[in-house]
Amino acid sequence: MTSVVDANVRGDHDHRKPAKENLLHIVIGGQAVLVRSSDIREVVRPGGLTAVPMGPEHLIGLANIHGQIVCIIDIGGVTTLPACQRTQTPRTRFLILRHPRMLVGIWADEVCSIRQMDAGMLPVAEASGDSVVQVEMGGELYALFECGCLFR
Repeated sequence: MTSVVDANVRGDHDHRKPAKENLLHIVIGGQAVLVRSSDIREVVRPGGLTAVPMGPEHLIGLANIHGQIVCIIDIGGVTTLPACQRTQTPRTRFLILRHPRMLVGIWADEVCSIRQMDAGMLPVAEASGDSVVQVEMGGELYALFECGCLFR
């Protein structure tokens, strides 16, 4: 069996480009946040929200998205991220997350762009025990939010 080091010494270089991960750049409470696009089912403009009396502080309300009831949450209430504005503006969006059984959306004060980063360069927040880790991209610091931590 040939090891990676031996193959490179022989000149059999792997010319494939490293896998890229698409990240959605959003703003929550004034902080730049990245979310893996693979964790997002849909980005929607906010409609009306129904308050949940005596619900947890991070539960902003319930939204009717395509006939489905979706819990919209402020991830600032369950992570180290700042709280969202909770006032709808033309830039506010709901990020509906991918999950096989639950319908959960997070409030984003603004959706900015799609960014790409080498998948191997992304830290795994779950390994550190936190749902948010800091990453640098293009000389700027971002908070990388691991959506899977919400479902544990």
